[in-house]
Amino acid sequence: MKPQSSFKLLYISLLLLMVLNTTVSAQGVYTARGYWEESNKPTYKQIKLKQVVGDTLTTDEEAYLNDFEVFLANYYEKMSSEERAKYERMRFQWDRELTNQKQEIKSQPDEFEWRGVDRALNIGYGLYYGASLVSLLEIDNAGVAGIPLVMGGLWAMGPIINPKKYENINRSVVRASNAGKFLGLIYGGSLGLIAAGGSNSSNEGKAAFIMSSVGSITLGEVAFQLQKKRNYSDGHIEIMRHHGVLGAYTGLSIIAAAQAETGRPYGIGALLGSGAGLAIGNIASRNYAYTRGDGRYATNMSSVGIGIGFAISSQIAMNNDAEAGLFLIPAGLGILGTIVGQKNTQGVYLTNRQGSTINYASGGAALLGLGVSAIFEAESPALVFGLASGFALATQEILFAKYKKENMNLELSRINKGKEIEYSLNFRPENYILNQKLQAGVNIFSNYSLLSNPIVNFNLKF
Repeated sequence: MKPQSSFKLLYISLLLLMVLNTTVSAQGVYTARGYWEESNKPTYKQIKLKQVVGDTLTTDEEAYLNDFEVFLANYYEKMSSEERAKYERMRFQWDRELTNQKQEIKSQPDEFEWRGVDRALNIGYGLYYGASLVSLLEIDNAGVAGIPLVMGGLWAMGPIINPKKYENINRSVVRASNAGKFLGLIYGGSLGLIAAGGSNSSNEGKAAFIMSSVGSITLGEVAFQLQKKRNYSDGHIEIMRHHGVLGAYTGLSIIAAAQAETGRPYGIGALLGSGAGLAIGNIASRNYAYTRGDGRYATNMSSVGIGIGFAISSQIAMNNDAEAGLFLIPAGLGILGTIVGQKNTQGVYLTNRQGSTINYASGGAALLGLGVSAIFEAESPALVFGLASGFALATQEILFAKYKKENMNLELSRINKGKEIEYSLNFRPENYILNQKLQAGVNIFSNYSLLSNPIVNFNLKF
């Protein structure tokens, strides 16, 4: 294929991706989430609180409050009826998300601390970038080992080289950056395959390797700065990352089912699939405030679905001639697992610890299933995948049911705790004398007595 055609196809792919992302971000200027965010601006809430408690406002504060409330009223009027209904439906849930974020911030140390996993990931990405640089420059001397080590060291020294960049960051910024770096590997590698597709396999691999580093560095930096500025929730980051990876895998599965022979279709499939996945993940996380634990559970359920899909497809392949369309079964069940996982967690609010425990324990259960299949010398791939996925699914659901019950009971106790018992107690000793006079005036031959007035009146209200 001519170089002009390659660049033309690359341009079209990038244009489609830009249109897709633009369509998602431009669903509406005046949205329910946007109105909620504006009405929860810290400055506005602080001044409003002063007004409510009766504190005197300065002239500037009164002007700000009046102007901002006019702005909020205009914003609400310009919202569509669907967005207004969504705001009324979701605002309590978003308030809960904001409260949980504040509690997490209070529970964390004031000063950000680099963990061992953060250093390991930074060094690991630096080594990868250095290796791609060696491939680009085609170095075959001592630099083969030296350049990756230098790059790994430079990436670990980032906070020292550019300290201003890392000022006032928190754990979510680093997590978003790592998610961007990983998704950047997919995006960059896909662009490399598109650009070099149609040539020999070595050139395709080299282009994908080099471009994956470029994409990882770029998206990692974009995610870092975006999270530092907008501070998305951890659940939003987790859902976005999962959908981006799942979308890329689904795109590759579709191309594999079509039996493409060159790298370019795979690059296009991964690129468009990941873009569509990010768009869907953005919609899902805006419609419901998932926690990080919720996102981990959905990821785990998707992984179990993919494992079951491999068990089914491998069994079909053993009984019949292998068909390329079998690649779609794991991808389809992975998507189904994501949908089920996200639906199950709504209203449960899994904590970070609960979500990570589910992932950790179900991963161990999957290894246990593999061990059982090895002990009994299972020869069927369907049995191997089935045992591993079945053990993981059972463990996951047992833990999920336990945590769901705990969280529901905790929520009920919070609701009851917030309710104050109201009561009234009145003493009327004069009613004793009045009752004596009333009863004395009753005819002794009558079959009834007058109703006495209560001396003690106690009313209890929950």
